Amino acid sequence: MEKQNSLGRQLESKVSAFMEEFHMLQAGDKVLVGLSGGADSVCLFYVLLSLLGGIGCAVEAVHVNHGLRESATRDEVFVRELCAKEGVPLYVRFADVGVLAKENGMSLEEAGRKARYEIFDQVANQTGAARIATAHHANDQAETILFHLCRGSGLRGIAGIYPVRGRLIRPLLTTGRDEIEAYLAQRGLCYMTDETNADTAFSRNRIRHDILPALSKEICSTSTEHIAATGETVREALSYLDRQIREAFLMCTGYREETKKQCLVLHLPAFEKLHPYIQKEVLLCCMYEMTGSKKDISRVHVEALLNLIALQTGSMRQLAHGLTVIKSYDTLLFYGAKDAPEPYGSVEAAESGNVLLVAGKEELLSGVSCLLADGRKVVLRVFEYEKNVEVPRKAYTKWLDYDKIETPLTIRTPREGDFFYFDDKNRKSVKAYMVNEKIPAQERKQQLVVAEGNHVLYFLGRRISNYYKVSGQTKTILEITVTGG
Repeated sequence: MEKQNSLGRQLESKVSAFMEEFHMLQAGDKVLVGLSGGADSVCLFYVLLSLLGGIGCAVEAVHVNHGLRESATRDEVFVRELCAKEGVPLYVRFADVGVLAKENGMSLEEAGRKARYEIFDQVANQTGAARIATAHHANDQAETILFHLCRGSGLRGIAGIYPVRGRLIRPLLTTGRDEIEAYLAQRGLCYMTDETNADTAFSRNRIRHDILPALSKEICSTSTEHIAATGETVREALSYLDRQIREAFLMCTGYREETKKQCLVLHLPAFEKLHPYIQKEVLLCCMYEMTGSKKDISRVHVEALLNLIALQTGSMRQLAHGLTVIKSYDTLLFYGAKDAPEPYGSVEAAESGNVLLVAGKEELLSGVSCLLADGRKVVLRVFEYEKNVEVPRKAYTKWLDYDKIETPLTIRTPREGDFFYFDDKNRKSVKAYMVNEKIPAQERKQQLVVAEGNHVLYFLGRRISNYYKVSGQTKTILEITVTGG
């Protein structure tokens, strides 16, 4: 009996030290335990009851009935009786995982996991739990790492399961399955067995029952522990790399407001000085930043952006979650779905004012023309600037600094929010300008402009924005000519 008690104390001491190392709990915290009724969760339940009473932490439990097995009701009854016996508050929730999987195009495993964590969060919010404890252990860690390697993974997949993720904690993560079973046996504790855990049709079960035992038997008896330890090493490396990646991201990106649109700018000269690994991670950060999600964003999208960098100005890629990325000289411009610029070369009717032409920089290089309803033609062409050539002063021929244009141009009528620069510092609204110029109201509605977003480059037949004025630094000219009519 003393030996059994000693072995139990050893496991609890090991878990306690692991929890302290990762600062999983503070005195007085309420902990919500995910209690399925299986061996792992029952072990976690009793270890926490043994450890936490002395530091004033309350233990509560949540059980999710997935409705997938005939034995699900049996498991729920067992958990209810267990919590009643120990005087622990229990919250039972039902999730129709089969329906969720079908509706969301997920596997049963994915849908079950998603449902569990959503319910855990909901109950924790309702009860004021500071932490949610799940019973992932060392064998789960090894399975996860192997699973990620087999499916294709970077360092983050090899890192496996983290001991702490937000308010999620995994106190048993360095405890092996054999230790868990020995602890339960020594204390005479019962648990339920999920019959689907033996079904090797599930990938993880095959790793658990076939691959890991074969590795332990034929390669190394401690292979599970070594794989889990590799995950820990990778997590330590990532904690350092993540700081470097964040610093690099902040160094070579910035935001720009375009007509109430949010645009993330990646500056390529700074980006290209980075190590290739950091470059790829920065591109991932850009995509995460503008989509607000990591789902469905992968290395395929990173490669697409690396290829885009090598293309000419005006090239564009449309990626996951409606993300649009445009190459513009020495930058990449990232737009979220709601802020994506109009498609290049399209003709459309906008909510506020007719859009007669949309042209990206690639089209401008080839020359673009637009025939107006009154018979006039607007021609836009690009050519290299020869410094000794005088800039035209004609009302219907304007030269602008093409190098300052970064996004597609439109020919359209004025819109609310349009502006231009009267001189280097004086920004003026188009509405105020037309009022000051005493342009009749009816003519204002028919006035055409060439604009980049809400920034007006040129009022046809009138003036240009000083921002686009040709200067000594100009290398390329955009010429806008209005003829006929």
